[in-house]
Amino acid sequence: ARCYMRELQKLSCGVCIPCRIGTSVASEILENICGGKADISDIDRLEQQCRWILSASKCTVGSIGPKAVMELIENFREEFADAVTAKAIIPESKYIVKVTAPCINGCPSKLDIPNWIERVRDGRYEDALESARRNTPLAAILGRSCFHPCQDNCRRANVDEPIQICLIRRFAADNEFYSAIKPVFEIKENGIKIAVIGSGPAGLSCAYYLRLMGYSPVIFEALPVLGGMMTVGIPRYRLTQEILDKEIGYILSTGIDYKLNKRLGVDFSIKDLFNQGFKAVYLAVGAHKGQNIGLPGENDNLKGFYEGVKFLRDVALGNHVETGRKIIIEGGGNVAMDCCRTAIRLGYKDVVVAYRRAREQMPAAPYEIDTAIKEGVKFEFLTNPVEIIQENGKVKGLRCIKMKLGDPDSSGRRSPVEIPGSEFDIECDSFIMAVGQVSELDFLKDTPDIKTTKWKTIAVDEYTHMTDMQGVFAGGDAMTGPISIVDSNRDGKNAARRIDEYIRTGSFNITDEDIFEKLLMKIGVYDKKEIIDYPDLPAGNPSAKQVEEPVEKRVADFSEAEKGLTSDDAVYEATRCMRCYMLMLVKFED
Repeated sequence: ARCYMRELQKLSCGVCIPCRIGTSVASEILENICGGKADISDIDRLEQQCRWILSASKCTVGSIGPKAVMELIENFREEFADAVTAKAIIPESKYIVKVTAPCINGCPSKLDIPNWIERVRDGRYEDALESARRNTPLAAILGRSCFHPCQDNCRRANVDEPIQICLIRRFAADNEFYSAIKPVFEIKENGIKIAVIGSGPAGLSCAYYLRLMGYSPVIFEALPVLGGMMTVGIPRYRLTQEILDKEIGYILSTGIDYKLNKRLGVDFSIKDLFNQGFKAVYLAVGAHKGQNIGLPGENDNLKGFYEGVKFLRDVALGNHVETGRKIIIEGGGNVAMDCCRTAIRLGYKDVVVAYRRAREQMPAAPYEIDTAIKEGVKFEFLTNPVEIIQENGKVKGLRCIKMKLGDPDSSGRRSPVEIPGSEFDIECDSFIMAVGQVSELDFLKDTPDIKTTKWKTIAVDEYTHMTDMQGVFAGGDAMTGPISIVDSNRDGKNAARRIDEYIRTGSFNITDEDIFEKLLMKIGVYDKKEIIDYPDLPAGNPSAKQVEEPVEKRVADFSEAEKGLTSDDAVYEATRCMRCYMLMLVKFED
């Protein structure tokens, strides 16, 4: 209880008196009890103090935090009394102190979301961005392209609507980019070179945090541009080139070197890197190859046929892509949504997404589906292509079959089952297959020590992310299969920590905190059924909505479609945060 209240006091923001003063008084009472300086009345004083904090505080730190001490008193009052009577000095115990919140626990990168939202609320925009950058250098990019699991775990949704966390982060980052603010870095050089293969979110994050620790990372990128899938996989109407250049430029401004058009396994090998004096290698090669599904015609090099990721890459790099009247996209994920919305902007008049399950089973973000429909995309659900119809080496149409939903598969979604005799043809000029992507791992032929998994990803240690080859680490899509930017950012930051540990000590220390963090991710801390009834919390305050270009204007080109929040809306949205910090103390047996 003593340690818990001490840590709870640190969480108090100081805005409301009950929490600021109350936790201080309660902490002092507990210090006296544990120091043999209390009398029996102090137990009642402690209980009353906790009740006061609970009843009058304005955020979750005070309105929930003291409940743990209250329950200790209610269930162990005799033990408290015995300790007070004995005037015994109770020694300190060692605990894992974990501060989280539903939004933090939902975020793969574990951003301290309430902290930087609070700073935006107070008009401290630079401080807000500094807080966010402790766990990601990609604040502006994530503010535009994150699938925001934090918002899906926002307790404010139990009152009215979740907070626009991504857009608040975007606002703080844009405030720096469009002002004269120049970040200053104080880096203590150690001269140790680390090779980072790939400049996507995992590679950039790893290089950034290694650089801040004094290392000299060098990024090797196979493409002619930096950014990985952020640059060649996310369309410019979602993530502008200007923002990419500014955010990547910020990362490089720390002093990171890079080399473009350098492909591992073609232009150099892992052995070459170690021979050149690099002390560790981080493989963050992404997943840039479309997945084949055995569809007749997919390997016939047809004009008008594209893999989803290649289609997006060609558009991003300015390469020639076929245009026509009608295009069909197969797939139900976010890549398929990016492809169909891109096709609209390329001038296709009839854009159709064919998906073998129902809309409810689509893995794409619901917002992306809704936006695609607004922009004119049509959907054919429970429809599965079975053959590409071709003529003279060109796509002429698609033969499909109707499906029905059967029993759930391993993902929990109901499996699609073909309906015999329901085949039909659809005419089209082009066809995009956007059903997943894999990493190109041909470079591993020369490194037999690096193993792969049955999913054709690089095998690594669960905690350290090091491969079976000493000094070689992996992360991002290459380690897990296709994941989000925020997941890849987490991998890169964690890899930087483990690479540093490996360089300094030659080994790894898997702590109780590491194990507990994994456990916490699995069990979660957000209860969607929780009824929140705070006296001073008015319900019915909807979230602010960002500025969007009208549909007819935004589909005309690749200009940014969503403009973010105004400054007034960003501050308003920040005031809706309930500051749902949760304090946990865990004691592991020695």
